[in-house]
Amino acid sequence: MRVLVKQNPRTLALQSETHTLLFRHLARDAASRCAVEFVANEAFASQKFRLLLEAPAHGFLGLINVENDVFLLVITGKSNAARPLPRETVHKIHGVEFVSVNNPKWDYVALDATGYPLITQQDYESTEYAERTPHPCYELRKLLCNGSFLYSTDFDLTSVLQHRGVDVAHTALSWFDGCQTEFMWNSFMMEDMVKFRNAMEPEQRLVLEANGFLTTVIRGFAETFQTYLKELRCSVTMISKQSWKRAGTRFNARGIDDEGYVANFVETEFILYTDKVLYAFTEIRGSVPIFWEQDTTLITPKVTITRSVEATQPVFDRHFARLTEKYGPVHIINLLSTRLSEIGLTKRYAEHLKAHKGSDLALCEFDFHQETAKNGYSQASRILPLVQNSLFENGYFSYDFNSGRVASQQAGIFRTNCLDCLDRTNLIQQVLSTACLNMFLQDHRIKNTDADLFTKHGTLWADHGDQISQIYTGTNALKSSFTRNGKMSFAGALSDMTKSVSRMYINNFVDKGTQVTIDTLLGRNADQMPVQIYDPTADFVASKLVQEEGKFTTYDKATVFTGTYNVNGLATADDLTEWLFPDENAGLLPDMYVLGLQEIIPLTAGNFISGTPSASNASYWEALVGETLNNQGKYTLLRTETMVSMSILLYVQANKLAHVTQVEGASKKTGLGGMGGNKGGCAIRFTYGETTFCFVNCHLAAGVTAVDERSNDYSNIWLGLRFNRNRQIADHDAVVWLGDLNYRIGLENSEVRQRVAQADWSALISHDQLKRDMNARGGAFKGFLERQISFPPTYKYDRGTSVYDTSEKQRVPSWTDRILSRGKVLHQMNYNCVMEVKFSDHKPVYGTFGCQVRFVDHSVRQAMMQQLYTQFKLTESSSLS
Repeated sequence: MRVLVKQNPRTLALQSETHTLLFRHLARDAASRCAVEFVANEAFASQKFRLLLEAPAHGFLGLINVENDVFLLVITGKSNAARPLPRETVHKIHGVEFVSVNNPKWDYVALDATGYPLITQQDYESTEYAERTPHPCYELRKLLCNGSFLYSTDFDLTSVLQHRGVDVAHTALSWFDGCQTEFMWNSFMMEDMVKFRNAMEPEQRLVLEANGFLTTVIRGFAETFQTYLKELRCSVTMISKQSWKRAGTRFNARGIDDEGYVANFVETEFILYTDKVLYAFTEIRGSVPIFWEQDTTLITPKVTITRSVEATQPVFDRHFARLTEKYGPVHIINLLSTRLSEIGLTKRYAEHLKAHKGSDLALCEFDFHQETAKNGYSQASRILPLVQNSLFENGYFSYDFNSGRVASQQAGIFRTNCLDCLDRTNLIQQVLSTACLNMFLQDHRIKNTDADLFTKHGTLWADHGDQISQIYTGTNALKSSFTRNGKMSFAGALSDMTKSVSRMYINNFVDKGTQVTIDTLLGRNADQMPVQIYDPTADFVASKLVQEEGKFTTYDKATVFTGTYNVNGLATADDLTEWLFPDENAGLLPDMYVLGLQEIIPLTAGNFISGTPSASNASYWEALVGETLNNQGKYTLLRTETMVSMSILLYVQANKLAHVTQVEGASKKTGLGGMGGNKGGCAIRFTYGETTFCFVNCHLAAGVTAVDERSNDYSNIWLGLRFNRNRQIADHDAVVWLGDLNYRIGLENSEVRQRVAQADWSALISHDQLKRDMNARGGAFKGFLERQISFPPTYKYDRGTSVYDTSEKQRVPSWTDRILSRGKVLHQMNYNCVMEVKFSDHKPVYGTFGCQVRFVDHSVRQAMMQQLYTQFKLTESSSLS
């Protein structure tokens, strides 16, 4: 294909031998809106167009909006990666071009290795040189050209051989409809193009696809070797594809999401082809399917399970329901060790499997490190007796070319995991693949005397392990020396040490930027929308859906109790009932509790410089709060986020759990210039129905005069705290910000105490530093509201009393502990402190909110969309007749 351009109006043309796709940006509409036209070359006025790219386009990847410009992506560089069957070729992408649909700025501009325009000496000496900017799609281009993206124009690369079939006609129309979108990495960029294609008549659709205008891209690995099976020439191929549903780098993507998709989920298929018989064996790997995270501490990163058993089980079951529906019975192989860092995941995994209803799952726990500790990686084969029955029952796919029939089908799948699902997993998957290949040879009475087959088999697994590891960690796989050669050499061990150090550096200093690029490619950033293709039908349907929104949208009320408490470094407490169930909430069991705790450990220099939270103290408060809540209701701890000395807890009523999804946590340090976790904020965000919430717990800079420092802490948290998919605090329908904000009352101590004794809150409020900061130009907490204060200052008390500080320092009583909110869906019902809770030098504060939450019945909405599409087409047809 060729890429052509015409100005006035600017139009791009993607031209094949017989047809042309035309793209024109609609400037009068939204920034991401294009008109697309599909015409035969005979009807294309090519004289007004000129060639834009010298290199031919081998495929079209879709459209994407970057920095308010719409770009068309085409493949300009490729190489052959694999050939599983004679009529099937897999290509590896080496070059892509991003061509702007609406902006000629980057036309005919050559880029250097860093994404900047190439310049002449004259350009260098000009004043405009300093204003050079890199191409906005440079990072995307670098990602797509790193050798991990593959495509085919011959067959459905997203499906395994057993599902796509052997004897089907190799036309585009025969496989595009059945492609597995979970593995199609350009799904977001192709979203509206697929709708455009689906609206075509079948004949037009066939022409569109036969000309290669729609390309499906996977991310993973593909390679083919030629070898011999006795005297029979054969090829061995491995095709591996990673799911994009929970894609990301090592420490940025762990565990499972609310839809039941797991991190580093990879489907791997080994294929052996001869002109007589065909063999294929498929395995899968994926992160432990529970909600867990791991920090990026340089040494021994800590694993944190972030959601309770009750809240996780439905998502766990959803994950395996999807797998069993697609693959049949699943035999789980868990390779995690009994080390402290991994045993928690193993125990929780087993707990969920025990609670799973059904007989379609089997578990094999194989402590890889322990099994191979004494005699090396060769002991990995000790797993075979443990899975022998499943090997026979699952079987493999085979096809007999002489009879033209499927000889056998794979009836089940092995799902293997370790912590990263890389090195240990790859070696065990190779052991299983070797065993199944031997079983195939025995079943077909093939006595293979040539070791080259298994040498090539081992090389495929080693190359595959390196590629999947590069995708997830940025380095080649560990243990690959054994995978390639069947033994671990000193050089291989030394290489593994080097890779481990490289991973440590990449995971801490490179991966966050890579994650942003991946999220941009997949359309996961909070402000990203797919490029829309102008379609009068779609416009009609969209406007009607807005008018008929009430038919599939409902609204309900939810209540959330929020509280903040600085516990002064203690891990012992009185009864919390008076705080969590205050008298003014009598008879109310809130749907959710969100509690912010500060100083859960003493603020010693060692504690906040180490940056490591006290697990025992955090667990104590989680248990105490949970016990108190469940004395009067049934609540589940859905998520905690802890940063050194502060923690935020989310509890949800058991009967409301199904409404709460996309739960995430994040934190931002502001102490010691962003290095220390003694000050800063930690937050939890989630979606309730279709309404998004964010709760922030903070501990800001201390000191009477540190108003500017507190304002700076707020700004750093507001701008710097990011959730997955680059979501910010501001990207939510409702935000509640609570904590020890540390703002003081700007009066003399004696006057403040006198006013407190008189309960003259309005006089004190007029001198409250937070109120003044909120009202100041450029001050903190713009857009936030605070309910009127009608309770005593909450700091500082003599511990165990309700008497203000009698120590030598005689601190001025102040409202340091606050709850602020923003969002039209929130209505605050009360705001108070609890004087009866006395074990800290602060008093706990609470505020109860009523929330309007939105629910959408997506099945009704989808049915209505289909009905409206049909209605529009019938109306259009009748007007033409």
